[in-house]
Amino acid sequence: MRSFSKQRTYLPTLRVLPEEQLLYDGSEGSVSTVDEHDETLDFGKGDGTNVEAEIESESRDNEKVQHGVPYELRDEKGRKWWKYFDEFEYRANSEYRKKRTWYTFLYPNHLTQTKAERTLLYKLDLMIGLYFLMLCWCKSLDTNNYINAYFSGMQKDLNMTKNDYINTTAISNVGAIVLQLPFMYFLPRFPAHLILPIMDLGWSFFTFACYRANSLAELRAYRFMVSAFGSAYYPVSQIVLGAWYAPDEISSRVCLFFCGQLLGGVTSGLLQARTYKDLNGVHGLAGWRWMFLIDGIAISIPCAIIGYFVIPGVPSKCYSLFLSDDEIRVARARNKRLQIKDAVDSSKLLSLFSWKIWKKVFFTPAFWVLVVFDTCSWNNMTAFSGSFLFWLKTDHNFSVVKINNLSVLPACLGFVFVFFCAWGADLFRTKWIFMVFSQAMNCISCAILIKWDVSNSAKWFAFLITYFSVAASPCLWSFINDFLRLDPQLKAVTWIAIYSFSQSTYAWIPTLAWKTVEQPRFKTGYTVSLIFSIVYGLWTFVVLYFYKRNEKKNALGNGIILYNSDHGEAPPAFIETEMEKRGEYYFLKEKSKEKQDI
Repeated sequence: MRSFSKQRTYLPTLRVLPEEQLLYDGSEGSVSTVDEHDETLDFGKGDGTNVEAEIESESRDNEKVQHGVPYELRDEKGRKWWKYFDEFEYRANSEYRKKRTWYTFLYPNHLTQTKAERTLLYKLDLMIGLYFLMLCWCKSLDTNNYINAYFSGMQKDLNMTKNDYINTTAISNVGAIVLQLPFMYFLPRFPAHLILPIMDLGWSFFTFACYRANSLAELRAYRFMVSAFGSAYYPVSQIVLGAWYAPDEISSRVCLFFCGQLLGGVTSGLLQARTYKDLNGVHGLAGWRWMFLIDGIAISIPCAIIGYFVIPGVPSKCYSLFLSDDEIRVARARNKRLQIKDAVDSSKLLSLFSWKIWKKVFFTPAFWVLVVFDTCSWNNMTAFSGSFLFWLKTDHNFSVVKINNLSVLPACLGFVFVFFCAWGADLFRTKWIFMVFSQAMNCISCAILIKWDVSNSAKWFAFLITYFSVAASPCLWSFINDFLRLDPQLKAVTWIAIYSFSQSTYAWIPTLAWKTVEQPRFKTGYTVSLIFSIVYGLWTFVVLYFYKRNEKKNALGNGIILYNSDHGEAPPAFIETEMEKRGEYYFLKEKSKEKQDI
């Protein structure tokens, strides 16, 4: 019999490594090794300069000069007005930008200059990228099953009339909101590879239970619980993605996440059509009931089990079975260079009843800016209103099978829209352009459908581009991740607060805007979506302003030493005393490193 210690190699356990990290030392293709607890030098006080003195006290801990990191000395004299639109102006220095060639934007190794960095990204995409795609597919499949089931006999079997369809959706959304709140406590304290699988098993059970619903009240109870157990998925997955990927890598990976959502929209219609055709009436069960059975048992439960083994936690508290020690060290070094703090010791966490936490959340302008941002993203989505299916059913004499098959067309095009926006954002390091473009396209779609009295081809065009409403979401969530990267506990609390607030609006706004009795035209719904899309596009510039203001405060931590000779400022004194120039960039002197060791 194998000993327990040997069996543990097949189970996720906390990876304890020698406390060292790899950092770029300025020479091509090499790295230096430093102690993980090595304190960097903070030049915010007592150096005779006033550059860092203006920085808010709460961000000083993050603005420290690191050993082995290249620093750009930047004079802001004569800064052009159009630099406002340069999203990465203060997020990354010129060395960071130059080290990544455009054709390697998906798999760069410019931070540590080691093969392990690129291998790390390959493995992460296979583990969490594809896994979250698969899990999002399961969740989307279940959500779309409800829509397809409604048109495949459930409406008649459960006697759903008037606004029962949209009201049931609203009730299920309440379940997600209610059970999200405890994760403000759980996320900083418990590993993701335990949280998600446990919640997913509950989600799978109640998805399976939907097949036996014999009344509308029973179905609503099951859908409430499905959404309640699915509440952990979005915040946990985004926190995990934000802990492993750089700011110019993450949109492409959140794109995989949303592709799972689109894949659910595609496969739900096809599976429902096939199920209705082949299994309707088999063993006395309607076709829509078989879909919930298949989804719960054959798809959702296996995904939950796989998650326990493939979710790696975060770099500083890694549970991965598949990452090497060097790859974990590289991930930690990347986070140190990028100012991403992914976890904190549980003994240092504040109580959720501490006013200090809530003061930081509610009295920070960025929180309210992001709340508006996320609220717009929830309520501009004509793609998930079911309006296309209502139109197919009402204005066309199509069979149930053909309606289910045609329902996949907008989601199929959605893949193109999401990839275009997410990959473009990372390739060009500019999310705002693609966010504004996507909302402009959604406005065109909504305007056509509000007019309604247009040609049939114009309506087809409008419905087929509805997924531009969701195309900006990878960029949105990348923004939120980067805003909140400096404090793990504050990130968990703020993320849940933002998500709960914005999702709560989605629990009641659709009941007013997308009343089932108004189908198939939904003039109110399209008008509301148009308004939210316009606000969403314009609000992107507000977010960009606060994002750049935040990054300018943290510029030193991003490898940029700022001063403005137009204002009579000179380069900080510590450059001459504590740093040395190698080529174009400044590095901390070895003697300063020795001070840190002492």
